[in-house]
Amino acid sequence: ATSGISRPSNVAEVLLLPSTSTDAAAPQLPEDCSARRTYLSIMGKGGRAEVQRGPLSATIPEPTKQITKKSVRESIPPELFKRSYVRSFAHLALDVASVIFSALVTQQLVSLLPAICTPVIWLCYWFYQGINFTALWVLAHECGHGGFTDSKLVNDIVGFILHSSLLTPYFSWAITHAKHHHYTNHMTEGETWVPSTANAEKPAVRFAKTKVGTLRRIAAVALVGWYMYLFNNDTGSRQNRGQSHFSPRSKALFRPKDANYVRASNAGMVAMLGFLAAAAAKVGMYQVFMIYLVPQTICNFYLCAITFMQHTHADVPHFEGSDWTWLRGALSTIDRSMGSWVDSKLHHIVDSHVVHHIFSDMPFYGAKEATPYVKEHLGIYYKSCFGSRYLGSEYLGYWMDFYNNMRESVVVKKGDDGFLWFN
Repeated sequence: ATSGISRPSNVAEVLLLPSTSTDAAAPQLPEDCSARRTYLSIMGKGGRAEVQRGPLSATIPEPTKQITKKSVRESIPPELFKRSYVRSFAHLALDVASVIFSALVTQQLVSLLPAICTPVIWLCYWFYQGINFTALWVLAHECGHGGFTDSKLVNDIVGFILHSSLLTPYFSWAITHAKHHHYTNHMTEGETWVPSTANAEKPAVRFAKTKVGTLRRIAAVALVGWYMYLFNNDTGSRQNRGQSHFSPRSKALFRPKDANYVRASNAGMVAMLGFLAAAAAKVGMYQVFMIYLVPQTICNFYLCAITFMQHTHADVPHFEGSDWTWLRGALSTIDRSMGSWVDSKLHHIVDSHVVHHIFSDMPFYGAKEATPYVKEHLGIYYKSCFGSRYLGSEYLGYWMDFYNNMRESVVVKKGDDGFLWFN
């Protein structure tokens, strides 16, 4: 299904999948992206080479008339693009209530139950509250895209309050996140999780692929990854490293007209830090740490991990130069699942992200309902990894996939097709 793919002149044939159809209604692939393997057959200067690839390696031909942003939109019922104040604020109210209720109940349980139960109570609280915080963060993310309501003012007020309360610079991040959507999987203009092109045989790279190296990398992402990105643009493209989301002078991230938005975002962060300092003075740093800082750190880890998993897989390429197009980048997004309950709690940011990347201002409840239509229209070019389980749990299966992805997807190398594949 590769007729018309733009490629270097030394590549005579690229067979991404055994199918020969370029139809928009191409055969569907197994939802489990590891269910079967196929082969990429390439004719280069040295003759034919067999490179093992999975079904996610199917890359949309460019140019193509069968699948365009317009054709994808036309495949979706128009009512799914409509935003509802009632529905959006109902989700917000439920999430806020969940945060408050779980904190109050935990405090009561700790005071009433024997001390031997305290570690279990806090572990359960952190697990649940980390998801609640992430759910609120996702709603603020919806606001930044304009998908929460039809009012930009309402979106910005809600998003600013939510993101500031979770120590995220709302406007600054929304500006750079828009760039991530525009340049998805672009090697030089991409904004998040742009892979390294280092030699795969370098000692540091080989160590990163060991169990110890992988666990160390995951620990770094979990503990400081989010703020390393915000302060230093780590995981962004190489040319933008060292640029800070907190500096209006970060020319690679912001335009001069964005300066006041950056300052406003900083003010929101300072206000929240001041609130936390006042809370610590009143109830003690221990309480602030246990009730807020631990679940907030878990939320940050979710953000980093989810973004990584949505755009990273050993069989999904990155692009540079003329090989990249907006549609190729958007369709390099992967739908996954943490299990139906967590997916629902996180407003389907995990299992309907392909639609979100094509239509970022669509409300999340519309994106979830639109996914089957888009899947049918895209055929083999719809990417998903569902069905992974560990100990019978999709949630644990997701994190096992995360570990494997972090271990396998470290550096990329240009293939004979001109795309950059994890090596």
